[in-house]
Amino acid sequence: MLHKFIKRYTSISATIDMLRRKELALLDPQNWDDRNDRYFMSLYKDHVKASGLYAACFTQSADTYHHWRVFTGESGGLCVEFKREPFERHIGTNPNLRFRAVRYLNLGDADKLGSEARDNLPFYKRMGFEPEQEYRVVAVSEKPQQAALGVPIELGFINKIVINPWLPDALCESLKATLRSIDQCGRIRIDRSHLIDSLRWKNAGNKVVGRPEMGRQVLDLDGKRRAKATQKQGTKRK
Repeated sequence: MLHKFIKRYTSISATIDMLRRKELALLDPQNWDDRNDRYFMSLYKDHVKASGLYAACFTQSADTYHHWRVFTGESGGLCVEFKREPFERHIGTNPNLRFRAVRYLNLGDADKLGSEARDNLPFYKRMGFEPEQEYRVVAVSEKPQQAALGVPIELGFINKIVINPWLPDALCESLKATLRSIDQCGRIRIDRSHLIDSLRWKNAGNKVVGRPEMGRQVLDLDGKRRAKATQKQGTKRK
């Protein structure tokens, strides 16, 4: 199934840099945690005789606790959701860029790979990583290896930005204002993940035990909490 959106979990600082520069940063894969992945990338680099090799990792998965914890550093993280079709149309014009979903293999599958798999080495990963549902962008360069390579993008490719669920309310509102103040970012939808603190989930429990539904808490301009009236029954809540 072709997913409509791809998501990049990253840091707040990296997101601000991307928005200001209007560039997606592809990084040196030799700094990745997965040594198997690093080795396959190095084999591919030698195969295509590239001086530099870079990659950016996305996911096609829905919001998960794993992605927030592993890829964003908790309260320092954001998720940038891209519209896949225009994003691929744009980067597809660059002959030095490749992109696709990762294929997950068990050791038996890996044993069966032959020389025909050389061009796909950057897009193989062990089966234990399958829940990540990774999508990857890979770039080669004739210039010597650097820490990162910037790929120009249009901010119109961004569907929304999601703030991690651990950031305190006041900082969350301040971050939203900061992101929207960046050139061409005023209309980008900015939400907050409710994965670990969902009013809809809690009210489902309230219904089970016969408690009244809770209303959503919002912040006044002075930072004080006030309760907003609970939405009508049947209205979708987070």
